[in-house]
Amino acid sequence: MRTILLFSAIVLLFSAIVAIAGGAAAPVAAQEFNAFNAQLLYGSGFKLGRDRAATFTGEWVNAWRYGENFAFVDVARPLGGEAGTYAEWLPRLSLSSVSGREISAGPVRDVLLAGNIKSGDGFRSYLVGAGVSLDLPGFNFFNVNGFRRNDSGVPGSTWQLNMSWNRTFITGAMHWEFGGFLNWAAAEGAPGTGVYSHPNLLTQPQLLFDLGRLLGGDPDRIYAGVEWQVWRNKFGVDGFDESVLQAAIKLKL
Repeated sequence: MRTILLFSAIVLLFSAIVAIAGGAAAPVAAQEFNAFNAQLLYGSGFKLGRDRAATFTGEWVNAWRYGENFAFVDVARPLGGEAGTYAEWLPRLSLSSVSGREISAGPVRDVLLAGNIKSGDGFRSYLVGAGVSLDLPGFNFFNVNGFRRNDSGVPGSTWQLNMSWNRTFITGAMHWEFGGFLNWAAAEGAPGTGVYSHPNLLTQPQLLFDLGRLLGGDPDRIYAGVEWQVWRNKFGVDGFDESVLQAAIKLKL
């Protein structure tokens, strides 16, 4: 476990050092983009907590000279009640950019080192691994990562698969955005005890339309639609399966 945590720390620290060095040595144009958005979601049918809940989400996406970053913060019940927070940071280092040589084959556009920190109320996990960026027709991006995962408070470590995607398309006057992620984590901990996490799968696909453009306002700014949260063995608890359709509003800042 100590080896995994140490390796995770080294990968994340190296990513931060290279980012700072790259930002200082390279012109501003070398950083491809920073994008921020804020989302408000509301749905009912949640398990292991309130049946109905609103969630505020802030996201940051960054592409720079040697890789990319993705981070988000969820604030549950922001409009009333006892708020809960959850956050993630997922940095990836491009082996093509770091080596100066293109590493690609077929649909694989790039190979990257990846890390992930997940943190919530009384929970934290560290992940380290590698990923690929795929060049798939019609998709703005499609990323796949494989991690070795270690959860605080649960003995041992396990494996996790992560996929994320984004696609835009048009039907008549409607401009759409289809995005989301899927996480699958294997079992972790000691079977038959209170510190055991069953294999679990969480996916949150979103289908949103460009509301601002439809109403004659700024395009690619305000979106509305739905998010479908599907969670099998929620929080690793056997038999707690969740399927919640949430109304969603997204503002790109």
